[in-house]
Amino acid sequence: MTKTWSVTDSMGNNHHITFQKGVFGGAKCIVDGDAYKMKSKNWVIWMADHQISIPGAECNLVVVGNKVRLAVNGTYLEDGTPYEPIRNIPVLLNVLVGINAIATIFMFGVLGFCLNILADLLCYKLSLSKKNGIAYVIQIVWLVLVLVLGFLVLAA
Repeated sequence: MTKTWSVTDSMGNNHHITFQKGVFGGAKCIVDGDAYKMKSKNWVIWMADHQISIPGAECNLVVVGNKVRLAVNGTYLEDGTPYEPIRNIPVLLNVLVGINAIATIFMFGVLGFCLNILADLLCYKLSLSKKNGIAYVIQIVWLVLVLVLGFLVLAA
């Protein structure tokens, strides 16, 4: 995946910013031909907030999953909304996701794991929207539901 922007600084100079995501998960930001490696802040979902210093313009390249946005001087170029740094996913949520993944695989196999992925995506979206409490509740309820149903199926 490649996305390119042209940014004009306060002195009228045009700068080209390109985001390239590699085949195996690596990504880089190319600013006027100079490449910079980007690293994800999370091991489950690709999240990065890369600051780009251009004379006369402060840019932030924000990547969450497959969504790539560029903010120039505090405003996103796509829709004009104000720039807000991405939030880190809490460690407890990542632990609950891992526990639920293991539980659903052992209790229900591939089908359970696929349903678990949908619940995980919802929880990550909620967490990035500053609704961690709801994400925790969903993960805990999902874990209890999986364990109860799993033991009922095994007992029958």
